[in-house]
Amino acid sequence: MAAPFRRSRERLQMRRAALFVCCGLLCVPMLAQVAQTPDVKIEDAKAQALFDKENYLGALPLYEDLHTRVPSSTVYDERLAMCLLGKAATQDEAEAAATRERSKELLLQAKAGGDNSNLLQILLEKMSDVGQGTQPTTHPAGYEWLQKAEVAFSSGDMQGALDNYKKALEVNPQFYEAALFAGDAEYKMGHQADAGTWYARAIAIDPDRETAYRYWGDTLEKAGDHSRAEEKFIQAIVAEPYQRAPRIGLAQWAAVNHAQVVPPPITLPAGASESGNGNINITLPASGKNGDPEDTLRLTYGMESALWHGDEFKKHFPDEKQYRHSLPEEAESIRAMLAVVREQKIPAEKLSTSTKLLMELDQNGMLECWILIDNPDQGIAHDYVAYRKVHGKLLEQYIARYDVHAM
Repeated sequence: MAAPFRRSRERLQMRRAALFVCCGLLCVPMLAQVAQTPDVKIEDAKAQALFDKENYLGALPLYEDLHTRVPSSTVYDERLAMCLLGKAATQDEAEAAATRERSKELLLQAKAGGDNSNLLQILLEKMSDVGQGTQPTTHPAGYEWLQKAEVAFSSGDMQGALDNYKKALEVNPQFYEAALFAGDAEYKMGHQADAGTWYARAIAIDPDRETAYRYWGDTLEKAGDHSRAEEKFIQAIVAEPYQRAPRIGLAQWAAVNHAQVVPPPITLPAGASESGNGNINITLPASGKNGDPEDTLRLTYGMESALWHGDEFKKHFPDEKQYRHSLPEEAESIRAMLAVVREQKIPAEKLSTSTKLLMELDQNGMLECWILIDNPDQGIAHDYVAYRKVHGKLLEQYIARYDVHAM
């Protein structure tokens, strides 16, 4: 996918970030309001009614006034920010950039005032590059119809929005946003089966983006199909595991389905490290227990890790000029440790919970899944896409089995 289109895609995500507050499980409860005067209460009710109908443009001037009247309210900061994102959908690039910048400032103001909602965190994550400057955008075919749809959507006209999303797809059948947002318009109109059809189309266009899975999960959960909703939220994580939104989606599904999302309680030994002079250092284990077999395991792990700081990394990644922590290094370091357990026939009662869980994961073929999903760092994350191409279903099975727990 060309870089200009990606920049356009990210701008579209920004313009539609306000959808997170309106989609099923991601509906965020309002924060406690400060004391209101009677006229503020009346205006607040009018703004709320328009906002609930997704008429962000209609609600905008009311939230502008409420924000001015009650500048200490983080609720009005957040609501005004989302209405401004709706307005950005109707503007040209220069105006939209300024509007998004103001929206970001309001969100940061809300955060400073104590607002730490999931919605605010997601919005700020998606707006991380706002204000840093971007290159001119080349829009994909059908973009003009998408803009018209966005204006209708931001005004609460869901049918008008849907008609224009369809026109965008007629021009450009590979337009992910058009299919995604068509599904969202159907969702807002209560057409849950039709919404799922559009989300499936978006996934067919690009299966490696999380949003359509998560929106579909919201739709299925609202329809009472809890099992399939869980499946979609898990698929969203597999699509983009290092984004906040899909993790929150699954956690919120769990919260209303008597479950919890908790990774296996595993702690790894210290790996090798490289000092400024190029020396490779290994932390010697010191459990304080004489004859503790875990000391040998920790030392084995560190020694295997040390090999990767030298020639082993170069063997596996000949095209990379600089060492990084990698998935194969982590997996082989753990397996070297587990090999000692088998060779020395160490009884289970002498093993830590972490070691026993690692042995189980290895036996089930899910060790790499745990590393990538629940214990990655920046270096390891670099290997995720290649692993997912071959083992996508296994990653889904891992999350369902080891991260989601019935209460």
